[in-house]
Amino acid sequence: MRLYHNITMLFFITMALIVLTLVIIFENNNYGTVANDSISGNVVNTQVQLFPVQSKNCSFHLYPGWNQVSFYCLGMFTDRSQVLQSVDGYYGSIFEYLPNVANGTWISYNPYIPNWTIQQLNHMSRTSGYWIYMYSDTNTNDTNITDTSTNFTYAGIYSDSKIYLYKGWNLVGYPNKNTADINISLIGIPFTVVKHYDTMGDSWSVYTNGTTGNTLNKFETYKGYWINVSDDSQWTITIN
Repeated sequence: MRLYHNITMLFFITMALIVLTLVIIFENNNYGTVANDSISGNVVNTQVQLFPVQSKNCSFHLYPGWNQVSFYCLGMFTDRSQVLQSVDGYYGSIFEYLPNVANGTWISYNPYIPNWTIQQLNHMSRTSGYWIYMYSDTNTNDTNITDTSTNFTYAGIYSDSKIYLYKGWNLVGYPNKNTADINISLIGIPFTVVKHYDTMGDSWSVYTNGTTGNTLNKFETYKGYWINVSDDSQWTITIN
């Protein structure tokens, strides 16, 4: 009985400490650093971030061919099959670039290859950019593509985001429903070039930092971007 009593008291004390820690984190600008004992016995600082979240629906058109896109209404670890349910049967493959893995690694998913094949792109995030290959809604899985677009829809969330940019090229999303000037949005970020591919025009738009006459000047909702940075950095995007 004494052992049961001690275990019960220890449980309630532990829960009280957890609640107190979260209250302290929330009251200090919605984030904080918590010291935890790792399995090695060393103290490890773990950052916990709490962002305000709103419900939000995504809806936009995807066009036959390669689309460089992003999805601002996703969480940070959303099941890919749920995200792409509205265009299931109309896309051929989707790719994501991981700049911090083995000096840059592509992961992908193709719904038409055998189900025993190991595919790596199983979850999606609002902070990532994607290449998705679309068929038309009249020529599904057909190389004779027409100009018919397919509408993507998803009922998700809308929240502040932090994007980690690694030295070199990064394929990122723009998780905001409002457009923003590139030179203002990236203040403090050591970037050199921003690029976006336009499917309909089959052309690239480019913003080169410190120059004039750029063909790309704004970040827009649902678009993905290549961003080249000269050093590792963090890009914070707040909702409004």
